[in-house]
Amino acid sequence: MATTNTSGGRRPEKKFGPFAGGTGVAIWMNTVESSEGPRQLRSITIAPRRYFDRESKAWKDASSFRPSDLAGLIFGLQKAQEYVYSTAALGDEANEEFDSESF
Repeated sequence: MATTNTSGGRRPEKKFGPFAGGTGVAIWMNTVESSEGPRQLRSITIAPRRYFDRESKAWKDASSFRPSDLAGLIFGLQKAQEYVYSTAALGDEANEEFDSESF
């Protein structure tokens, strides 16, 4: 069974953004222990749109995106896809064999 190595205060391997409204895309490198030994896997997160709530006088995360957020998110996701397909992770033979031009 694989276990995830988590550590507080980690930084993403790569970030795209922030774009207007605070949205962005981040790529995270995770190390897992498997029966074959340590392996590195990536995950992608999308930062939510931010807004200022006048009632609570605090910044909050929105649960949705506006149409104006889409261009930045699409750009960030495309750049993230290019990065993960062109940058091999340690122990990730699938990335090394991927031909990004065929996608």
